[in-house]
Amino acid sequence: MLLKLVEYHWAEHIEDALLLLGRLDVKTVPLAGGTYLLGVRDEHIQAVVDLRDLQLAYIEDSSNNNSNYLRIGAMITLQTLSEAPQLKGIGIDVLSQAAHASASSRLIRNSATIGGTVATGPVSQADLLTALVALDAEIVVRSGSRTQVNLSGGSTDRPGLALSGVVFKGRQERRIASSTFELERRPNELITEIAIPRPLTACGTSFQRVSRAPSDAALLNVVALVEIENGLYKRVRLAFGGVNMEPVRVTAIEQQLEGQPAAQPVSSNTLQAIVRNGIPLFRPPTDVRVSGSYRRVSGANLAFHALEEAINSAHWRSSVASGTGRDV
Repeated sequence: MLLKLVEYHWAEHIEDALLLLGRLDVKTVPLAGGTYLLGVRDEHIQAVVDLRDLQLAYIEDSSNNNSNYLRIGAMITLQTLSEAPQLKGIGIDVLSQAAHASASSRLIRNSATIGGTVATGPVSQADLLTALVALDAEIVVRSGSRTQVNLSGGSTDRPGLALSGVVFKGRQERRIASSTFELERRPNELITEIAIPRPLTACGTSFQRVSRAPSDAALLNVVALVEIENGLYKRVRLAFGGVNMEPVRVTAIEQQLEGQPAAQPVSSNTLQAIVRNGIPLFRPPTDVRVSGSYRRVSGANLAFHALEEAINSAHWRSSVASGTGRDV
């Protein structure tokens, strides 16, 4: 609980929210779904800014506007993500699956937002974070500032208009890769949108997890993505995550597949060898619930099955697109 909370602000414009969050004299935090803030014990937080009226709950496909991205507003809830028709059938179904697995309770999914989940980071224990890293998602953030300048121009010979102490609003927007968001985010930056590159037609994905119970946080999860273009594996992504663990890509496995001929699906023996060669570079942390060595051993098995499913799915989509397969 926020025991020292003295201010509650309902922002109607992003600029107003940014100015409130940028205050130095009062520690102010954004309020999205509130599922995380309810359990926070931070006596320094004195004010919250409610973001519900900022028109940030949307899912838009901007592929027709010279920007081949799927844009997801920061206030979209996990439940909306898990059911969104815009995410079905375009190769990134794992986003819906991961959003649903990120919270076992529908009540929580109805409140928790994608922006709040990303902002909370590994503490949220959300499978969604791993999916965003595997999909090369970018986090769009804005920051605001109040800048005071002295405009008392002129000189004794040629006096100017004295306007000292003018205050104006400033705004900056930038994109941060989801894989480095925790390191690059600056204080008082507000997440406004998640931008996901729209995958190729021949794209296959897979999401798998290991947990003590279906409703429990994942001890380890994995998301694989494979794209085929011009008979080659164009883009391969394999990301691991889990409880109290930042998502991480295993590039040693990805690089063994990227650029390779994709005339036929990779055989099981070849895929096992690829995973065996790359998995030693996966060094997951140890947690009170699970050891790093268990995660590494389980990761090899999960990586094999996830890549196999993603590769087969990519080949199926490729055959359907070329007319050699049957769309069922």
